[in-house]
Amino acid sequence: MDLGLPGEILTYDYRNKTERPATAEIPRPLRVVQWNIERGYKLDAVISMLEKLDADILCLQEIDIGNERSGGENHGQIIAQRLGLNGGIAIEFQELRSPCRNMEQQGGGIHGNAVYSKFDMSFRIVDHAHQPYNWPRDGALLGEPRTGRRFTLVAEISVPKRPPVLAYSAHFECFTGIIGRVGQLCDLLLDSRNMAANRPHQLVFGDLNTFAHSLARFSPRYANGWYRFRALGMSEPEWWMKNILSWYADDGENNRRLNDESFPGNMRFSDEILRAAVNPGWFDPFDTVKDITISNHAGWMTAKADWAFVRQFSVVRHWMENRDFDAADHRCLVLEIEYAHLEVLDEHRTMARRIAHDLELRRTTRIWAWCSLAAATVLSCVAVRLARSSMVSGLAR
Repeated sequence: MDLGLPGEILTYDYRNKTERPATAEIPRPLRVVQWNIERGYKLDAVISMLEKLDADILCLQEIDIGNERSGGENHGQIIAQRLGLNGGIAIEFQELRSPCRNMEQQGGGIHGNAVYSKFDMSFRIVDHAHQPYNWPRDGALLGEPRTGRRFTLVAEISVPKRPPVLAYSAHFECFTGIIGRVGQLCDLLLDSRNMAANRPHQLVFGDLNTFAHSLARFSPRYANGWYRFRALGMSEPEWWMKNILSWYADDGENNRRLNDESFPGNMRFSDEILRAAVNPGWFDPFDTVKDITISNHAGWMTAKADWAFVRQFSVVRHWMENRDFDAADHRCLVLEIEYAHLEVLDEHRTMARRIAHDLELRRTTRIWAWCSLAAATVLSCVAVRLARSSMVSGLAR
């Protein structure tokens, strides 16, 4: 099997162009999908679900090619072939075959992110400036020796009779914390903003691994920045929503919510991050609190890890598939969307700010509840101790 290198793009086109020409107009809303397919361990189940969805655009993460853990097959090609789609895969990592891997992790191939579509596409890559985990140096410490780094695949999709769509398929770092992922988010915010004038209709989809809260907050492996405690009272998705995704250009050129003057200088976000952390019009219709997309460790680590941002689209309908996690360890996000005018950006901005306001109220309520519980516990302990002292004094007399 001819394998590529990290940073390269593999393409496959298995469309039946005589069955439905690529120039035929779509008579319904676009159906688009975001899904991390967990290395294709259950590839048949994944493809079966995608066949039923019959989506126009798919953004998939964790595409395995030639790795022993997933049967040694070219999953990127198989998905395109069996679904009859055009596709591109951005190679992130060479998964080194190593005795330090167990069989469920064994490599020997490559691994990356994909965009598939029924339409013509051209591809490029965002090579993330922020790489919070050094995989070539430290991957073996996690039992996953690999070379490469995080890349986001960008597809320009030629939708018939419509303006082109810019689709991003991203997979942010897992072994870091809020700070590391904010850097990777800012890489995409900046790219999206630079493209918005000429390509206003965008999909920014991906597994962004936003779970530095709950049990993970106390693990230096999964949450190694100071913000894991600074963000107490909020999950990482809630923190993103309040501090970044509700900050727009009319709020200021720099995101002042991130510039906390109470922190020492070496613990603040850089000026580069403050300039980039401005929402260029992204909107995710899924609920930041309720729409959990991953649940690990018997439910102790749950999160909205997967995001489906749209820009200058109206969302007609959205829902989740694979709710029981049978086909993969992430739920599948499905949206039906229609092209929209600039006014929709104002609507989404208003909604984002309202959500952020509600999240801050929720956080305040949580913190007060925790403080009240802690105070009640302390008072109860003091009362018990005083009662025991009184009993001992009475017995002594």
